[in-house]
Amino acid sequence: MRIDYPPPQPHGEIRRLLPDFFCVPGTIKLAPAVVINRNMAIVRCGDDLTLVNPVRLRPQQEEKLQELGCIRHAVRLGYYHGCDDLYYRDHFNLTFWCQAHSDFYPPAPDRLLREGGDCPVPGGCFLEFSHSRYPEAVLWVPHNGGLLLCCDALQYWRTWRGCNWWGRNLLRFGSMRRGMQVAPGWRSCMTPPGCDPLHWLEDDFRRLLKLDFLHFMGAHGEFLPDYAHEMVSAAVLKAYPGIGRAA
Repeated sequence: MRIDYPPPQPHGEIRRLLPDFFCVPGTIKLAPAVVINRNMAIVRCGDDLTLVNPVRLRPQQEEKLQELGCIRHAVRLGYYHGCDDLYYRDHFNLTFWCQAHSDFYPPAPDRLLREGGDCPVPGGCFLEFSHSRYPEAVLWVPHNGGLLLCCDALQYWRTWRGCNWWGRNLLRFGSMRRGMQVAPGWRSCMTPPGCDPLHWLEDDFRRLLKLDFLHFMGAHGEFLPDYAHEMVSAAVLKAYPGIGRAA
């Protein structure tokens, strides 16, 4: 049976951000006239690559990706992401990880992503948003002083690169601003009806801030090196004023 995988969307080249950590700045079309950026993170451990929030690449860049190492794992961290996961699962001999019920897009997981469970990155760990309405998680990587990889929950925007005019204004209309932020639209979506979005996810973010990390990258926005924990802490305290001493 032939499968019509989504074609590659416009994207940049593979960039090395830290030793054994790379990213590809890509895009996603949310509607016919609305384009925003999205990022694929690439973690290399020895000769093995783990793709986080996968983005399908043009053939030339896909060849360069394979030159970095052997693609062993693909990880979906957010419920509404994953349009390219089936392509990678079908075209590479990899293990696909996602949470239970993270089924907005196929495929089903080869390995369930669980907090306290196995992790494709040696020494790394997953943290799940246990109170969120839909599955969402982060991946903590111990390399380079600690690296936090996220999907939609936290976003760092320095510029609006990768977004067209409609995309930039859609983000602004949704109260997204430059800097580090708990994404307002995500927070509203992940809070069950009848629950207070100012408090509902406090415990999950309190646990997240116990992780040690210097660097951050989300599925949207840009890479933040060196001061990520400080900026994430400030963003969480702004979003959840009652969280108290979270770290």
